[in-house]
Amino acid sequence: MEKLVIHGPTKLKGEVTISGAKNAAVAILPAALLIDGVCKIENLPNISDVKMYCKILQELGAKITWITENEIEIDARDLSCTQAPIEMTSKFRASYYLLGVLLGRCGTAEVGLPGRM
Repeated sequence: MEKLVIHGPTKLKGEVTISGAKNAAVAILPAALLIDGVCKIENLPNISDVKMYCKILQELGAKITWITENEIEIDARDLSCTQAPIEMTSKFRASYYLLGVLLGRCGTAEVGLPGRM
């Protein structure tokens, strides 16, 4: 782990960019499907869990547009499916968030058991 040691009366100045939280992102991404429209999400961590969730949302019919490395738009107007791909959701522990979202939006849902593959 790195550290900074500051000696003297010098004041610290500057900016630090804080990455978005993984646990928040995996809850917010599926929640975007509750909107029958376009949702913009900023400050997403650029990690495999976020990318996996985006692939799952695309399989459900959402259109995902990456604006920057940490910002996306989700267009859920043409949601076409309530059956999440079992082979993807069963590898992904946070896939259970899809159950509530799909039930709330569509009235039915099918999602693989998390962590079963």
